[in-house]
Amino acid sequence: MQPNDPRLELIRLHLEGNATAQEFAALEEHLRNDPGFRDFYVRAVNLDVALADVGKLSLRPAGEAAVTSSQPILGPWWQRRPLSAMAAGVVFGMFFSSAVWAYVAPMAAKAVTLFRDSFESGQAPLVKGMPIEPGKWSGDFSEVVGEQQGVKPKTGAKMLRFLRADYEGKTGHEGHYYADVYRLIDVRPHRNDLEDGGAAVSLSAAFNAFAFPQKEDFWCSVAIHALGSPSALDRAQRREWAIYSNSLAMVRNRRTKLDRDPATWQRVDAELRLPPDTEFLLIRLSVDHAHPSQRRASFDGHYLDDMRLDLVRRSPQP
Repeated sequence: MQPNDPRLELIRLHLEGNATAQEFAALEEHLRNDPGFRDFYVRAVNLDVALADVGKLSLRPAGEAAVTSSQPILGPWWQRRPLSAMAAGVVFGMFFSSAVWAYVAPMAAKAVTLFRDSFESGQAPLVKGMPIEPGKWSGDFSEVVGEQQGVKPKTGAKMLRFLRADYEGKTGHEGHYYADVYRLIDVRPHRNDLEDGGAAVSLSAAFNAFAFPQKEDFWCSVAIHALGSPSALDRAQRREWAIYSNSLAMVRNRRTKLDRDPATWQRVDAELRLPPDTEFLLIRLSVDHAHPSQRRASFDGHYLDDMRLDLVRRSPQP
């Protein structure tokens, strides 16, 4: 499938539980009539099923409230997603022999900080979508700001403000409602720590928003992808679904709903066990419009601060 295929949006809406009745009917029609699309959908569901079993993990500092971490789907999954369950029944066993896997474990006492940023340098991320160069923020339109709209930075005097759900040169702007920023992390200097399968990374980030209208809702989320060098540095693979397909392992937070209190920051966490052949990590931090009726490319006052990525030790895997 091509990265700009509009049918990919139908898959994403369905897996996130946000598809309308019309969108769900359109997805079913494509699945009935296109074997290639059906195969791609099966792979996407395969990954989504595994992520649904990710356990809840809290990395909340002492005394900090309103924290949500990697959450499993609540309630009977097969009742809420019958089409996904049908495909999952076919391919669930295939998942365990594949190279794409995710694992969450309790935090260990020892950790090495790979990266930490509160945007105090004042330098805004590049506006080029997913990065292919380690050590730089890139993504959709954003800016680094000080206190505004009743929101004070979580730490220091600066924070990142999400502006739009698109970036320079992005085609097909219609229907985009996720604002993303990414960072590519080179973990090859830590290769020896990964050899026994006992290494994991934990990601923590704080989100906030202005006092937005009662009729609107917004989500925030984080994701971590473990990549080899070809997938990490190949510009042709800088597409969301290519990253999903080529990740050695990944974890995606189940999204946290932002509150309307500008005085509170909400921390979102995730942890990923790393395959021994991991060379790079791609981290993704996002906000999005929760309701189909409000979805648009712009964001009026949504912020990110105090991002941290740690390498931690776990018991080795066989």
